Amino acid sequence: MKKSLLWLLIMLLTVSIVVTFSLAGCKKEEVAEEEVAEEEAVEEEVAEEEAVEEAETTALPKDDWVIGLSNSYYGNVWRHQMVESFESAAQMAKDQGLIKDFEVQNGDNTVPAQIAQLNSFILKEVDAICINAASPTALNDVIEKAVEEGIVVVAFDSVVTSPAAYIMDYDWELWGKAMVDYVAERLNGQGDIILLRGPSGSAPDIGVNEGEMRELEKYPDLNVVAVVSGEASDVKAQEELLKILPSLPNVDAVLTMAAATGTVNAFEQLNREIPIIIGDNTAEFINWWIEKKKTTGYETLSICSTPGCGSAAFWVALNILKKVDVPEKMILELLTVTQDEVEQYADLKAGTFVSPVFTNDYVVKHYIEPAMQK
Repeated sequence: MKKSLLWLLIMLLTVSIVVTFSLAGCKKEEVAEEEVAEEEAVEEEVAEEEAVEEAETTALPKDDWVIGLSNSYYGNVWRHQMVESFESAAQMAKDQGLIKDFEVQNGDNTVPAQIAQLNSFILKEVDAICINAASPTALNDVIEKAVEEGIVVVAFDSVVTSPAAYIMDYDWELWGKAMVDYVAERLNGQGDIILLRGPSGSAPDIGVNEGEMRELEKYPDLNVVAVVSGEASDVKAQEELLKILPSLPNVDAVLTMAAATGTVNAFEQLNREIPIIIGDNTAEFINWWIEKKKTTGYETLSICSTPGCGSAAFWVALNILKKVDVPEKMILELLTVTQDEVEQYADLKAGTFVSPVFTNDYVVKHYIEPAMQK
């Protein structure tokens, strides 16, 4: 009997030890499985982050392309920011290995200088040229020569009429129309206005003025008392306005394609009452407007093209080189700042314009794909 009890106790102890070790083993296996699952989750998260970071690189295969920018004019802040946006996008692409190199050439706003730029790019056998043109028509022959040599040509902002080039344009007439309509509403269709024009002979200057003149036909009591060539320069605009303002006893509004700050300075220098001045989206004008609004309730509108389009043109050229389907013509967005929105841009960096950042993804989704669907 004692032997039977002893044997039973030994058996129970053995079973207990086995169960204990088994449970311990299960817990270790569970812990190990959890650790593996966590490691796999971390690896997946890292892989996703790397995929996002490399999205543009994978979307655009690496190659040894060289892309040039032929900029007709470098004499104002807008063109400076445009060139900087092109260089920023190009440097990013170069760092990622998407292109071999890029080059920027700035002109003096003359056709001969830009023709020389284009011929230089042709001799260097670049793969693509982005052009902000001095003339809609005068560059057509050299553009067609470049295309015959196998060079992709993308004309943007100030575009060309050559069918050989891809076009990235703004609706310039809409800009002119929007300014006239705003002023007409504020003045109840009656008043004396000045038209301040942009770079002479450029497509934007021509288009905006055509939009203004066409819309002014609807308002016969809006009297154009002067047309001033400001060349998109605050200094130039101020000088030209100071010449004519003493002879103009009344000015109710100035429609500026650019150089709004120069316009403000001219009126202030003569101690004249500030009329409605349509803004140009510069930090200087935006900040002046915000302060004037606080102190006097000053009301206006600001509208301009976006200098970030330099980078948009670069990405379009690169997509064409990569054999992506790209439409022959795309319309860029004008950016309007209203009375209710102006404070949003109080922190805008001096010497810059309100403008979005044009990444490759943004350009594909907002310009290339929508235009291809039309």
